[in-house]
Amino acid sequence: MVSYTVEQLRGDGPQYAMALLLNALERGEPFVTYGSIKRELENQWGVDTIFPTQIGNVAGSLMNQILEADKDAPLINLLITRNNGIPGAGVSSFLYGRYKKKKYKDFESLPKDEKIAVVEHERKLIFKYPHWKKVSESLFGNDVQLVDEESKFYDHHYSSSGESYEHKTLKKYIANNPKSIGLASRYGHGDEEVLLLSGDIVDVSFASGIDFKMVEVKSIKSSGDDLQRGIYQCVKYREVKKAEHAPYVVNVESILVTERALPKELEYRAKTLGVIHKVVMIN
Repeated sequence: MVSYTVEQLRGDGPQYAMALLLNALERGEPFVTYGSIKRELENQWGVDTIFPTQIGNVAGSLMNQILEADKDAPLINLLITRNNGIPGAGVSSFLYGRYKKKKYKDFESLPKDEKIAVVEHERKLIFKYPHWKKVSESLFGNDVQLVDEESKFYDHHYSSSGESYEHKTLKKYIANNPKSIGLASRYGHGDEEVLLLSGDIVDVSFASGIDFKMVEVKSIKSSGDDLQRGIYQCVKYREVKKAEHAPYVVNVESILVTERALPKELEYRAKTLGVIHKVVMIN
């Protein structure tokens, strides 16, 4: 049986925790749980079981290293959390060291709504901080490889499904031209085929801090039934994305992109359900 030590957690664990955090930031995910870091390290090291309670050693060591690289970096270790999205007692010393508020000496004793408010404040700073990749590279280099379970899920669930040329072309165009659907430049290029925790795959997703746009595209080949289905897919994506970030509040809008106008009844339905509709013709 392969074993591990606390020193190994502190010394070798932070690079993988940082890689998971960077992935989460890129995908617009809310946090990285102790359990996900535990599983990653078990896979990396061939260890049968790592106790989740010991992952705090990884989070603390990572944050200490980040602060050595940039003493003003936001407290990204607050995004390493329990399953409920709230970090553990180990963040107390970092919060007190940063903000000098006596109540932060015992984060665990704060009411839940205050804990959430503290993390929400730090999340905004974390999303705005522009140097995460630079800090990560200076600490760990560029050779950290994660065990990508999501890719296995994605390949299994999506690769066998058919996709028309028209749909693929429209999807790629929207991802590369956010202005075509009225998005500000701060959203940058979109990510195609984004996997939600529900197992659904969003055609294109745009993220800017805590603002998200979930885009479903329907090409010129889509039937009336498919256009109607697209409206309800948008509703689902919007609510699932909000749920992924609970207990924190994020701004999510869904956009249905079609290559022709919606029938009047569907146009009204989309408006009633808060689904934004855009017509973009490229095929």
